[in-house]
Amino acid sequence: MTISSRALHVCAQAAGPSPGSSPHKRHQSQHPQSHSVSSRRVLVASKNPVKVNAVQRALQRCFPSLELTVWGRETPSNVPDQPRGDEETLKGARNRVSALSASVTTTTTTAPETTTTATRTPAAASCDNSCGGDGGVIDLMVSIEGGVGPATAPGQAGVLECFAWVCVRDPHTGAESTARTASFALPRSLSDLILKEGMELGDADDAVFGCVRSKQGSGTIGKLSNGVLDRTEYYVQATVCALLPYMQPQLYGMEYGGFLRNTPAARQ
Repeated sequence: MTISSRALHVCAQAAGPSPGSSPHKRHQSQHPQSHSVSSRRVLVASKNPVKVNAVQRALQRCFPSLELTVWGRETPSNVPDQPRGDEETLKGARNRVSALSASVTTTTTTAPETTTTATRTPAAASCDNSCGGDGGVIDLMVSIEGGVGPATAPGQAGVLECFAWVCVRDPHTGAESTARTASFALPRSLSDLILKEGMELGDADDAVFGCVRSKQGSGTIGKLSNGVLDRTEYYVQATVCALLPYMQPQLYGMEYGGFLRNTPAARQ
């Protein structure tokens, strides 16, 4: 069963760890091989810290009582580097999750050891590592794929919009859900570089705004909104929407219920 939803276009203020909290202890199991009833392990189809942190933040908000271990692994999308349109972008998100499923054994994958410094979050640190294989259980796989496409609203002819698709899959049941971010119009300076020069959006951002690797920072939305909404929080909203079936399996279908059951064995 596959469920899709679209995120509301709401600007939310980025939320970090509460004062005095220990994000490393909250999100990283001290013994990743021992899968306690309150711990969950989530693998993201990217090592980009923006995407890993967005997934981590969304999971924290949706499942505040769980101990979460979230880390990333690079996977291919098998679509162009700059996807065009919803169909191609969603296909890329699904392909990345499928590539994760094919590249790891869901019952024998261990999160990397991470260390936390004053300037880096646990999720960002985990992006420096690849997953190994000695006993952990993967509970969810998540991918985020950004795309562009022509605006379809009346009076928007010639306008290029930016958006992203999120795909969440339970590797044990195959249950999948997707959600789309809000979309926003790109200025002509960016859209011309994408459409006429064949640039990826991140490279176009770097050229127009004079920055480096903007897609691992505040992103296009952060530059255009003067920081009101950054790329991480932009992805968080859609990730929350994609997680709704896993929050309410009694409404969406019990194939989504494994993530909230007491033990991995309960999925059988």
